[in-house]
Amino acid sequence: MTPATFTSIHQRLGMSRAAFARELGCARNTANKYAAGTTPIPRYIALACAALLYGLRPPGEEPPTKG
Repeated sequence: MTPATFTSIHQRLGMSRAAFARELGCARNTANKYAAGTTPIPRYIALACAALLYGLRPPGEEPPTKG
């Protein structure tokens, strides 16, 4: 996953970077580094991004709130 794709997904979801980071389970500064391209995006984060993009959630979990 490229930094541009990472940024595109959080924007398509209508989430702030901070909210997106919370949903991914990473720190906001880590998400900022992924978006800037200074830290490689791990495969598990790319998969989590895809899951959020397609509305996949663990059973019983509520969808993310926008913001």
